Amino acid sequence: MEFSSLARQVFQAIYDAGGYVYIVGGSVRDKVMNIETCHDVDVEVYHLDYEKLYEVLSQFSHVHTFGKTFAIMQLECLKGYDFALPRQERKIGEKHQDFQITINPNLPIQKAIQRRDLTMNALMYDYHKEEIIDLCGGLVDIQNKVIRCVQPETFIEDPLRVLRVAQFMSRFDMKVEDQTFQLCKHMVQQNMLEHLSYERIYAEYCKILMSDKPSLGFYFLRDIDALPSYLKALTSTHQRLDYHPEGDVFTHTMLVIDIAALIREKVDEPLSFMWACLLHDIGKPLVTTKDGHAPLHNEAGVQVFKDVKMITSKQQRKYIETMIMYHMHLMNMSRNHSSDVKYLRLLKKIEGKVTVNDLIYISCCDKLGRGKVVQQQYDDFWKYIEDKRSRLGEQAVKALVTGRDLLNVGFLQTSQMKDILSEAYDMQLQGMSKENILRSRVKKWKRIK
Repeated sequence: MEFSSLARQVFQAIYDAGGYVYIVGGSVRDKVMNIETCHDVDVEVYHLDYEKLYEVLSQFSHVHTFGKTFAIMQLECLKGYDFALPRQERKIGEKHQDFQITINPNLPIQKAIQRRDLTMNALMYDYHKEEIIDLCGGLVDIQNKVIRCVQPETFIEDPLRVLRVAQFMSRFDMKVEDQTFQLCKHMVQQNMLEHLSYERIYAEYCKILMSDKPSLGFYFLRDIDALPSYLKALTSTHQRLDYHPEGDVFTHTMLVIDIAALIREKVDEPLSFMWACLLHDIGKPLVTTKDGHAPLHNEAGVQVFKDVKMITSKQQRKYIETMIMYHMHLMNMSRNHSSDVKYLRLLKKIEGKVTVNDLIYISCCDKLGRGKVVQQQYDDFWKYIEDKRSRLGEQAVKALVTGRDLLNVGFLQTSQMKDILSEAYDMQLQGMSKENILRSRVKKWKRIK
């Protein structure tokens, strides 16, 4: 493994002080798998106590500490490196972080690795000997693309590991061996995942969605009955086979997110785009008829999305909600040869929330995520879109009539102002001048009064 010049100096200082350096965690696994790692380098230091390690690191720059309990330190001058002492953990509560931690600088590595979740994550790199230490068969499991727990008794102590298994499946295209699968299923049955915070769940879901094959992780969560209710409902929602020969809504959604993963570098908000693709049809269980029609499922989806608690960012929620609402519009407009005015209206509805580019691509993913696609329909869609974009652009037309204009002609600041401005904008798109719009609105609303 390669390290920066400064990192090597720090490692040497640790060794000179009587310590011993092992690299552990994801960076070792990724090196073995020839993956360009985005992980921090986890450095496990043996044979130095907390105070001595702090003293050694302090020679280089300011040391950030995270409490003696965890014995984790970071150097201000060496970003991306975490230094920790070997430790053992024992579950003492139901929450993800409820562990009793025992620090032992002289802990045998055979015992130290027992707290690792999976064999591929239990690999250690002996910095001084420049060799991989594999005490759990992780190298063979990586070669065979198998996810296997290190220690069944300790694996079940942390419910987050269920979601970690799912994201590793998606990221590395791996399968779960049966014992680990059954352990994950047992943890779900014991309602252990209910003790995870929304923040933790969201982070793991993001890793699944940003993987090369997101469907693998979600199929696993389906098979162990760990999906949230709004996704689980998709598995029993049928569709018209002439439109969706792939089957239920969940199967369709899995096809959509796998296609989305292939093109997400083309969109403006990749992560939010993937979330929108995952959730675009969550309204279908509420409205699907016996014959498989799902009228207004986009509007129903917006309502269901209110119960998706794990997404907390207001900006991301606005993006996803807009995509759910309008994911069918462009494809329907193409099929119906809709007018320029309808396209311009749509630009106004999504303004500041979603780009046309992203809406185009979710429309494509939705179309392609079926058992079969008529090529001519897909080609016609792109022809329609390119015509609209080339002539009308991708930005909403600036409104001629503003709220100040309405106040100047005698309107009062009321709840009706928004409706009047919407009418004025629609008239503008149909070619009316500002003066005629204002005159017609004054005439109409005086008559109503």
